Amino acid sequence: MSGASPRGTYLTIADALRRELAASSTDEVLLSESEIQARFGVARSTVRRALAVLAEDGLIESRKGIGWQSSSPTSTGSKPLHERIAEDIYDAVRRGELDIGDPIRSEAELAARFEASRGKVRQALAYLEGAGIVVAVPGKARQLSAVPEGVRPPDSGNGAAPRSLESWS
Repeated sequence: MSGASPRGTYLTIADALRRELAASSTDEVLLSESEIQARFGVARSTVRRALAVLAEDGLIESRKGIGWQSSSPTSTGSKPLHERIAEDIYDAVRRGELDIGDPIRSEAELAARFEASRGKVRQALAYLEGAGIVVAVPGKARQLSAVPEGVRPPDSGNGAAPRSLESWS
C-alpha cells in the first residue's frame, strides 16, 4: 500500500476485502494470507489483523485445511455468535419454552446448533454472563437470569417485561 493510513492499514485492507465479499455471491475461498500480503504490500501480521476484523464481524471464518472462507449466511449469519445465542434464548422465551431460572442449552448443544467450536460458545456465554442475561451456577447448567425489555413471557398481558430473577414472580 502506498503511504500510511490514518485509520490503520489493517482497517483499510479489511474494508477492501469487505467490499469484495459483498460483491461476491458464493462461499469462495479468500486469497491466502501470503497472497493478500503481496497484493497490498504489507506484513503478514497486518493481514492477520485485517482478517481478524472480518472474522469478528462474522463475515469470514477460518476452515481447517481450506483457509479463510466467507461465512455461510444460512449457517452463521452476519451477527456475532453471542448475539445469535441471545436471540435463540429470547425466541425460546417468546415461545414459552424458557423462563427465568430455567437452564439454557448446554455448550455442546449450542456448538452443534450454531456450527461453532465449544471455545467460541464459551466466549459467547461469558459475554452473555457479563451482560447479566445468563448466570453460571457451579455444578449445574447455566440459567436464564434476565430478559430484555420487549421480550414478554407468553402469559403476560401487560407491556412490561420482567428484567431479572428478582422481578420475575
